[in-house]
Parts: sequence; C-alpha cells; structure tokens
Amino acid sequence: MSKVMPKDLSLDNRKSGHAGSLDKDQTEKLKKFWLRIFALFEQKGDEIHLANTEETAVKKSGSGFLGFGKKEDKKDKDYFLGTTSDPRWKNLPLDQALPLIPGSLLRRTFWGLVATDNPDSTLLRFLRARKWDLDAAYHMLANTLRWRLEMRTDDIVALGETGLIEELERCKNGLGIAFKELLGRKLVTLGGPDNNYRGICFVNVQVYHKEDQPLELAKLLTVYIMETARLICDYPMETVCLVFSLENFTMANMDFDAVKFLAECFQAYYPESLGLACVHKAPWIFSTVWNLITPLLDPVVVNKIVFTKTAQDLEQYIPADSLPSLITGDASKPSFDERATGGVPKPGRLPVPSDEPNVEAYWKHVSEYEKRTIEWAKSENDDALERLKLGQSHRVCRVKAEKILRGETSYHTKGMIHINQDDRLIISYKTNLWDSQDITDWV
Repeated sequence: MSKVMPKDLSLDNRKSGHAGSLDKDQTEKLKKFWLRIFALFEQKGDEIHLANTEETAVKKSGSGFLGFGKKEDKKDKDYFLGTTSDPRWKNLPLDQALPLIPGSLLRRTFWGLVATDNPDSTLLRFLRARKWDLDAAYHMLANTLRWRLEMRTDDIVALGETGLIEELERCKNGLGIAFKELLGRKLVTLGGPDNNYRGICFVNVQVYHKEDQPLELAKLLTVYIMETARLICDYPMETVCLVFSLENFTMANMDFDAVKFLAECFQAYYPESLGLACVHKAPWIFSTVWNLITPLLDPVVVNKIVFTKTAQDLEQYIPADSLPSLITGDASKPSFDERATGGVPKPGRLPVPSDEPNVEAYWKHVSEYEKRTIEWAKSENDDALERLKLGQSHRVCRVKAEKILRGETSYHTKGMIHINQDDRLIISYKTNLWDSQDITDWV
C-alpha cells in the first residue's frame, strides 16, 4: 500500500499526460484551455427564461422490447431536473446555446465540477478524453457545464441525501418518498479498494425495476452516487471500479434509458473516470441485452469491461474482504457499507450560505487561483511542482468548506466519508488493504 499512498508532494511516479507529468506541447494546450475557459466566464449571456411548468410533456418512443418499440407515450415530466435552467440551453445546439448562458453561472458551475479535485487534473481529463484536441476538449467541457446546469448537480451536492428527499417532496408529493424508497433498496453499495486501490461501486441490478419509479429518479440516483463517489476518485486513484451484479437478472430489471444515461455520464460528462467494469453472473438472456448496449459504448470503455461468474473470478480484480455480501452470499461477512449504521444525514441548504467563513475563504481562494493561473498561462513558466502546490492549496481550502457546500449522505453518517475537526478528509473502507486514510493532500 505504501507504494501508492503519497506522503510528500513530488513529481515522482506520475502518469504521462497527468498533472505533474506533461510534455511541452501538453503544457501549452493546458494553458490555452485555461485561457479559453476564463474567457467564457466573462460573457454576459442572455436573460434567463425558465420553462413553463404547466407545459405538456413531449412525447418519446418508450414501449416495446427493452424500450426500443415505436409506440408513442408521454414522457415522464421532470419535477426537479431542469427547473432552474433556461430550456434553450438544453434544446439548442451547443454553439447557439452556450452564448446564452451567463458567464458567472458557467464559472460557478465549473468550480462545482472541480470540487475537491486539482483543477488542472479536471481539465486534463477532458484533454485526454479528446486525445489532446483542444477544440474538442473545450466543446466537451462546455457541453458538460450546460448538462450540469440542466441536472442541477450543484444543488444535488448541496442538498445531500435528506435535503434532496425533502426538496423532491416539495416538488411533487410522493417524489421524495419514492427516492428514499429507491435508496432503501440498496441498489448501490460503495466500498473498496480493488486490487488497484480504486473505490468500488457495486450495483445490485435484481432490486431495480423500471416501472417502480420515473426515469428522473434513476437519473438523480446516478448523479447523486457519482458526485459522492468523486470524493474518492482522485490522484493517485483517478478512476473507479464498477461491479454490476446480474444474479437473478430478468428482463424486468432492464431499463434501457437508465443504462443509456449511465453510459453517457461516463463517456460525455465524467471523462476518464472509469477504470474497470465487472459484469458479474450475467445469465444467457443478457447476451441479447449486451448486443443492444455495446453500440452505445466507446471502444475504450468496452475494453475496460470484464465478465465474471464466481467470487473467485472477481478476486482477480478485487480483494475478498472488499466484496459485499450481495456478491459473496455470506451474510456473516458484510462490507463496511452494509454493516455500518449512522443517523439520518443532516440536510444541506439552498442557496448555500455564502457568508460562512470557510465558504468565503474558498471563493476568495478560487479568485486567487484564477489570477495565478492566468499569469502562468501567459508566461513561459513550466514549473510542474509549483502547479501541484497550487492545486493542493485549492483542495485543502475546498475540503474546509465541504461541510457547508456538501449536504451529508449516508456515507458520511456511516463514517466512510468523514471530515474531522481538523478539516481533514478521511476515507474508510475497513479492509485489510485500506482501513482509514487521510487523503486531504493528495493531488
């Protein structure tokens, strides 16, 4: 474990194309990327026109085999998603929509995307995903920002688990209760690490049925989990491991729209975040489903997918004590997420209090980071260690503000994610490979 746990900030053991290990051309592209992003933040944008909530929902095809049929049904109305953004931002092509969005809003959304990451690392994910094509990376990031506005990712993070349930219930009677019930099914279990020290998300597909909840809640759960898991998806483990348990899978568990949304998230909005995906105990009927899903996936993603049949197969990738009982079938050896209990997560608030000292300090540091980055981008300075130090200072400052900026989740109350009284970010898996680790300074 000592081989991967950073003790001091250095340029040693850095992956090529990642923060701290860029060649001259890559550094120049990163600098130009930053300057284009900062220019975007300066645009005025257009007056915001929110959607008419009384409008009739548009139609889409949704019936038939796996949702591929041609029967026209009314699209489920969204009561939370998209309600704070201008419909033009989503409906128009990016080159027409982007100039309409106020730069100040794009700036705030961008820093929500960065969150506790090293900001350089965030931009580098997009550059690597687009094979260092600066224009393509810029458009990918810009599209991600408008998507995050539509999905209200910053609000999801700020509200936390209880706050989101309460807000959904305010949006529509029963919606928050339905989301709480979806969480209670234990569709998702977090844990780790895998053999490459990555965090793991286990998905118990058999407890999910498409007809039990609207697609909006499936999307919300996906974003809620991904934004939470991002806290453990950072240097030096910059990707996550997914395990889809298909034990007892039937066609009733298949939701093509939800699968398509998840694929889009990893490929378009959370680039370079997936390290490995294990499809476990897939029955023969899944081969038909797989043939329909594969065309949606980038070949790079497909190459990260493996199929396993037994717990022993999975142990090629994941230590035995990192596997939850839903995989092993041994209820006497639950994972930390399965056995830990905690109180009800404290709800976050909207809007986030801006006058709280740590939040004020965070935004002051963001402004300083932007100022120093503009100076660096316009200079000949290529000091990689200096950039890492600046990224580390951003991370430390953001972690101090996390208790206000991020509403609690059950993973906080269980102690898997914990910010202690000294404002240190502690991640606990309680396994032989990873008990508890202070990851605050890791950039």
